[in-house]
Amino acid sequence: MATESTCTPEMNPAAAEGRPSPLMQPQMLRRVAVWGLPALLVVLFLVWPYQQWDYDQRESILIGWARWVSKRADWQFCLLVPFLVGWLVWLRRDELRRLPWQGTWLGLPVLAAGLFSYWIGYKATTGYPGFLAVQLVLAGGILLVAGRQWMRTLFFAWLFLFFTWPMQPLEDSVASPLRPFTASMAARVLRVLGTPALNEGSALQSAPDAARGTHVGDAFSLDVDAKCSGINSLFALMMISALLGYLALRRPRSRFILFLCSVPLAVAGNVVRLLLLVWGTLSFGQEFAVGRHFEDHQEMSFFHTFAGFAVFGVALAGMFMLCWLFEGREMKSNLRRHGTPAGAGGTWSTILAPERTLRHLAAAVVLPLATLAVCACTDVGFHVAAPGVRLRDETPRGPLLPLSLGDYQGREYDMTPEEKNLLDEGVKLARNVYAAATGRQIMATVILSGFEKRSLHRPEVCLPNQGWTVTDRMQIPLVMEDGRTINMMMMRIFRDVEPKPGLRVRTRALNFYWYIGSDGVTCADHYEHVFLSYYDAVFRNIQHRWAMASIFVPLPEQTVGQEDPIQELTAMEDGRAFISKLAPTFMLTREQWQQLSGSNPPASAP
Repeated sequence: MATESTCTPEMNPAAAEGRPSPLMQPQMLRRVAVWGLPALLVVLFLVWPYQQWDYDQRESILIGWARWVSKRADWQFCLLVPFLVGWLVWLRRDELRRLPWQGTWLGLPVLAAGLFSYWIGYKATTGYPGFLAVQLVLAGGILLVAGRQWMRTLFFAWLFLFFTWPMQPLEDSVASPLRPFTASMAARVLRVLGTPALNEGSALQSAPDAARGTHVGDAFSLDVDAKCSGINSLFALMMISALLGYLALRRPRSRFILFLCSVPLAVAGNVVRLLLLVWGTLSFGQEFAVGRHFEDHQEMSFFHTFAGFAVFGVALAGMFMLCWLFEGREMKSNLRRHGTPAGAGGTWSTILAPERTLRHLAAAVVLPLATLAVCACTDVGFHVAAPGVRLRDETPRGPLLPLSLGDYQGREYDMTPEEKNLLDEGVKLARNVYAAATGRQIMATVILSGFEKRSLHRPEVCLPNQGWTVTDRMQIPLVMEDGRTINMMMMRIFRDVEPKPGLRVRTRALNFYWYIGSDGVTCADHYEHVFLSYYDAVFRNIQHRWAMASIFVPLPEQTVGQEDPIQELTAMEDGRAFISKLAPTFMLTREQWQQLSGSNPPASAP
C-alpha cells in the first residue's frame, strides 16, 4: 500500500532536516543572479572576440564599439549613454528592492532571439546584430529571471540604451532627405527676409539680379553637406529629448510628442545655422563665414564652427518651451519624484518560487554558454570568392574594359595618387574615357574591392568631397544587349568653379552606378549590397568580392539658370545606350562565374 511520502530520510537528508537545498536558498539564488549573470554578460560582450573591426583581428562587441565611437566626434555622445542608463537604474533602486522575483518563460524566446542575433553577427563579422543582441539578451534575462514587473520598471532605461549604438546606416536614409529640405527652408526664410535665394537639391545660392549684373551664386553659394543637414546633431538631440521628457514630464503622450519634435527642432537649428552663414558671407566674405577649400578638403572657419552651436541652442530652447507648454509648473515636482522616497529602504526582493527561479537561472546560464560553444565551432574564416567581373591577364589583375565600343573610342586613365590614398589596400581600378564622333564623352570606371569587407566607397560620399553637389538620385532599370536586366542608380550632379575672379562656370553631369557580386548578382543600392554580403556570408557561405561600375556622363556647359532640359534627356538616353553595350563586356554571367571559379552552384553551397 502506498504511503503519503515516497522520499526516505536517506534519499533527501535536507528535506528530513526541514530545510531547503542550498541551491534553493534565496541568498544563493541572489548570488548567482547578481554575480553569475553579469559575469556571463562580460564574457559575451566584453571578452569574447566577436568582430574584425579593423580587419586585422577580432575584438569584442564593447571594446570594438568604444574604440570606433571614440574616433568619430559625431558619435562620441554614445559613450555617455551606459553611464546615464546606470544612473536611471540607480534612481529606481528602492522600487526594485520592493519588487518580488517572478520570472516568466516569456523571456526565453527573447533571450533565444538575442543569442541568435549574436551568432549572426559573429558569423558575418558585423557589429549591428551584436548591438541588437545586447538589447535582447538583457530584456530576455530580466524577464526570465526577475519577471514582468522588473521589466516594466526598467523599460525606459532599457529603451534608452539603444542610444549607445551608432546608427551609421541611418545617416544616408535620414540625411539625404534632410539636406534638400533644410536648404529649401533656408531659401524660403531668406526670401521672406528680403534676400532673394534659390536652392537646387542641397545647394543654397543667391538669386541672379539683372539690375546689378550678378548671376546665380555670386553673392553666396553654400552646399548643405551631411554635416550641416542635422543628422550629426539629430541623434544626440533625440537622446536629450527622451531623457528630458522622462525626467520632466509625467504623461506618456507629452513625452512622445517631445521626442518626435526633436527632428524638426534639429532641422530648425540647422536653418538658423545656414542663415548665420549667409549673413557672415554677405557681411565679411565666403572665406570668413565658411572657410577655404583646398582641392578635396574643406577647412572650416571659426565662424562656421561657432554657427554650429546654433543647432543645439535652438533645439534645446524649443524642448524646454515644449516642456513648459505641456506641464508648466508641474515640471519641478516631476523632477523631484525621481528622488529617493522618504522611508524607502532596505530589504532585498523576495523570491516567491525558488524552484522555478532556479530553473529560469539555469536556462539563462546554459543558453549563452551553448551559444559560445556554437560560435567556437563556427567557421569564421574570410574566404573571398572570385569576382563577378572580367580581369586582365597580367598581374596585378584589375577589371578589363574594352578600348573600342561601337562608335566610341576609349583611352585608359590610371588611378590617381589621391585615389590610392582614399581607397583601401587591394582595391583595383579600371578607367576609360570614351569619345564619339558626335562629341559625346563618357567616363567608365570599374572598381574591384580588396580582400577586406566593405572596401568600396559610395559615390554619394566621394563626389561631395570632390566639390560636386548631388541634386537627386533614383533607381532605373536597364536591359543589356545580352538580355540581362539590372537596376542601377542615377544621380544628377553639378559643380561650380571659378577659373578666374568674377567668372563662375557650372558643370552638370549624370552619374550611373551599380554593384556586381561574385555570383552574378547585381544591385543598385549601397546598403542592399551590404545586406547581401552579410546574408550570403551567413546562409550561403559566399564571401562576395564586390565590384562597382560607375558611368559618368558630363553635359555641355550652359549659362547658370538657362539650362536646356533636352540636353539632360539626350545625355540620359546616350548613357543608357552606352551602358547596355559596355556592361556585358566586363560583367560575368552566373554560369561564367561558376566555370571560372570552379565552384559549385550557390544554390547548393552550404
